[in-house]
Amino acid sequence: DPDYFYDYVAKIADEMGFRHINKDNINETTEEFLRRHMVVHQGKGLGYAISTQEELDFVMNFARGSGIVLDPVYSGKALYQFMTQVVQENPADFQGKNVLFWHTGGALGLFEKVDSLSESIASISPCERLDVYGKGRGVNLAEEE
Repeated sequence: DPDYFYDYVAKIADEMGFRHINKDNINETTEEFLRRHMVVHQGKGLGYAISTQEELDFVMNFARGSGIVLDPVYSGKALYQFMTQVVQENPADFQGKNVLFWHTGGALGLFEKVDSLSESIASISPCERLDVYGKGRGVNLAEEE
C-alpha cells in the first residue's frame, strides 16, 4: 500500500534526523515532502511470495540481459510491475528521465522458486541441478562415476 510506505519512509527519515530546507517557508511534514519528491507504486501482484509465470520469466530474462539477479518476492516483482504497468501506461513521463530503482537484495527469495524457475531455465541453459544431498532431485555426481 503506497500510503503505508510514505508513512514508513517518513518515520525512518525523521529517526535519522532528516531535515529539509524549504526555500518557500512552507511548513510541511517529512511525509508531505516525500510525497512531493518520491512516487510509490503498488506492485504486490498476486500477493506475498506468489509469483505469476510472467513475473518469473521477467526476473530470469532480466538476469540474463543485465547480469543483475532480482528476487521474485520483492525486487523482481516490483520492477516487473514498474516496467509492464507504470512505464507502459505513461511512457512519455519517463523519456529522457533518470529513474532510481532501489534493488534491496533478497536473493534468498529465489530458493523457494527453484522448481517454478527450473523449466524456464532448462529451455535456455545447458546447466543441470546437482543433487548434492542424494534426495533424487537432480544429477547425482556420485552415480556418474
